[in-house]
Order: sequence, then C-alpha cells, then structure tokens
Amino acid sequence: MLQLDNLRKLRAFVQPGFRGMNLWRQDKGQNACAAAFVAAVAGGKPAPIPAEELFEVARVTIEAAELLRAQ
Repeated sequence: MLQLDNLRKLRAFVQPGFRGMNLWRQDKGQNACAAAFVAAVAGGKPAPIPAEELFEVARVTIEAAELLRAQ
C-alpha cells in the first residue's frame, strides 16, 4: 500500500524494498494543463482532454457522491 501526501511525500506500507520518497517541488500539473489548453485554442486544435472523458469523470464523481450520501 502506498500513501501520497499532498503530492510531496510518498510513503510505503508493506512494500518490501521501497522506503518512500520526498519531493522538494509540488507539481499538480495545473500550469501544463492550462498551457496545453491555450495552445490548443490558439492553434485551432482539439481540446487536450476530450469532452467525453470530462463528462465521464463528472458522472462517476456524482455517482460516488450519491453512494457516500446514501450510507
């Protein structure tokens, strides 16, 4: 089992030979995501993340929230 804490510290539990990692920088990818979107719009290219994937993520998120609320 692995635990990622705020995208900076990776801890391992019950993983032989893996002691974990500490990262000095925190990169959640927002800058790269925004740059890819702007480049796609400026170049008249498709969105970096297809709309179908965005809708699927939204659907699954709503379903998960409904399951949690029902418990």
